[in-house]
Amino acid sequence: MIMKEKNITEIVPNKKYRIDIEKGKRFDGSRNRIVETFNGTLKQAIERRDELLYEVKHSKIKPDSNMTLLEFSKIWLRDYAEVNVKPSTLCGYKNCLNAHILPRFKDYKLCQITVYELEKFYNDLRKTKSKNPDSDGNYKLLSESVVRHQHSLLCVMLNTAVKWDFIDFNPCLKLTKPPTVTRTEMQFYDEDEIVELFKHLEYEDLTFKTAIYLLVLGGLRRGECLGLFWENVDFENNTLSIKNNLLNVRSKGVYLDSPKTKKSKRTITLPSVCFQLLLELKEKQEILKEMYMGSWIDTEYVFKDEVGNYFNPSRLSRQWKAFTKRHKLKHIRLHDLRHTCATYLLSHNTPIATVSKKLGHSNIYTTLDVYTHPVDNDDLEASKLLNDMVLKSKKEEVNEEKH
Repeated sequence: MIMKEKNITEIVPNKKYRIDIEKGKRFDGSRNRIVETFNGTLKQAIERRDELLYEVKHSKIKPDSNMTLLEFSKIWLRDYAEVNVKPSTLCGYKNCLNAHILPRFKDYKLCQITVYELEKFYNDLRKTKSKNPDSDGNYKLLSESVVRHQHSLLCVMLNTAVKWDFIDFNPCLKLTKPPTVTRTEMQFYDEDEIVELFKHLEYEDLTFKTAIYLLVLGGLRRGECLGLFWENVDFENNTLSIKNNLLNVRSKGVYLDSPKTKKSKRTITLPSVCFQLLLELKEKQEILKEMYMGSWIDTEYVFKDEVGNYFNPSRLSRQWKAFTKRHKLKHIRLHDLRHTCATYLLSHNTPIATVSKKLGHSNIYTTLDVYTHPVDNDDLEASKLLNDMVLKSKKEEVNEEKH
């Protein structure tokens, strides 16, 4: 005879029972239940059932803590990442998940991802060789930067799980020593190298030449430069309005997006030489439009390819690399031309607030954090100035004593 007791089914009389408790619906709409096989007497099974009911009622058992990280990642990407981040960031998240996080944790329940498991994961990553060789063909160990990226993404995901009430706390926040990355020394051109750069640019293709001028003298990001429309160019006031960002993301291709942050939407003043080049570029495009009437794509982009369409960001980077190699210039990334602009301005006592606004940083603290080298030089000059003031006062004191 099977005993009738709520949430309990007798399997072996007075020896084995199945406890089955409904906890409502999961986040994805499926049923959420606790099913536990209990060995013991009916009285003991009733006591165990009551314990589970109490834990459910008082939220000691989270409704989705038994969800695997793979299941949660699909929900998180759909309902959080796709809504809140840019496609380029979303692509980076997916790459991180597929490269290291899911291969390790996809079958782990959220409640099983502990501080200890995370510590082991990061330590194992530090012993793992990269899948891609370096320029010399060697497979080096994963950098601390890669480890940090995994930690940052897991931290964001598990923070969301806490906010959605799936788990009680984020284990990433309890690590003994979270992965950290020492900022690498910034690359940029000094004044002599800038002069050398402009000398070699003189005889380059006009589109490439103009883009490099804007990157160096305007501090623009690559995508901001290539995302310019002619309506964003004010020839009368020598200003550019940054309103777009042309990106090339592997999973999405080339597309037009908004600038990186709110402050990235800005209007900046550039030297007149930039607008002379822009005017030449506009006139050249009008000629090309007439020459290739049948195949010309009539777009509003300032920087166009041979048929009038957008200029691929990856293509500009490849041209830059080939250009520096051809002229034996110190190779720096295309993005480092932005650093070159900022470093030059700061080293010539341009107010940091002005540089920050020009670069489109969200606040001056970002500028201070990134450009420590010229700021440190300014601090050294300021210290010398104060020292001279003290020496001057002592000199005057000595002169007074003599008199």
